Amino acid sequence: MAAHSDPLLPEMYAMIRSEKVLTQRLSVMVKRLSNDSLAQLPEFHQRVGVLQRLGYLDADRIVTLKGRVACELNSGDELAATELVYGGVLTDLEPEEAVALLSALVFQEKTQAEVTLPPRLAEARDRAMDLAEAAGVLQAEAGLQLEPVEWAASVLRFGLAEVVYEWARGTPFHSICELTDVMEGTIVRAIVRLDETCREFRDAARIMGNVDLFKQMEAASECIKRDVIFAASLYVT
Repeated sequence: MAAHSDPLLPEMYAMIRSEKVLTQRLSVMVKRLSNDSLAQLPEFHQRVGVLQRLGYLDADRIVTLKGRVACELNSGDELAATELVYGGVLTDLEPEEAVALLSALVFQEKTQAEVTLPPRLAEARDRAMDLAEAAGVLQAEAGLQLEPVEWAASVLRFGLAEVVYEWARGTPFHSICELTDVMEGTIVRAIVRLDETCREFRDAARIMGNVDLFKQMEAASECIKRDVIFAASLYVT
C-alpha cells in the first residue's frame, strides 16, 4: 500500500503535530523556569548571607545548632522566634510571662485596644522588638527589600499579650475578653495555637540541652490549658 493512501496517515500526522506543539511548549516553560530561577538567585544568596551572619549556617552553608533550633519553631516567624531564644529574652520570665510573650508569634491581627503589661514583661517585649529589628537591619543590609522596624512589627504583634498573661494567671474568660476588642473566637484560637508553640519550644530546648527552657515551656503550657478554651467547642473544630 502506498504511504499516501495509508488510512492511518491523518492520525499519524496529528500525533506528530501534537508532539511538535508540546515540545515547543515544554521549551518555553523550561526557559521561563530558568529565567525565574535566575531572577531569584540573588535573593537566595542574600538570605543565605543573612543566615550565616546570624549563625544559622556556617561558612560552608552547613546548618548549625541554631539553625536546627529554628527548624523546630514553626508557629510564627522562625527567625524572630529563634532570636528570642538565643537572645535570652525568656530566661528570667515566669511561665505566665513567657507564654504571654510568645503570643506575639501567633497573633497576627490588628487591634486598637491599649495593652498594659507588668514591668518585667514590658521590658521583655522591648528586648524582643530590638532583636527583631536588628535581624531586620541585617536583612536590609544584605539587599532584601524590607524596612527593619516595619518587618519587626509584622512578625511580632503583642496585641494579645495582656489577655494571654491574665488567662495564664487564672483570670476568667469573660474577664479577659473585656481587655481587648479582638473577637472571642480569635482569642480561643490564639491560645490553642500557643499550646502548640510551647511544645515547639520544648522540642527546641531538648535539642539545645536547655533544661530550664524545657521546664519553663512545660509550665507555660499548663498555665493556659484550662477551662472553656480547651473544652470541646465550635471555636476549635
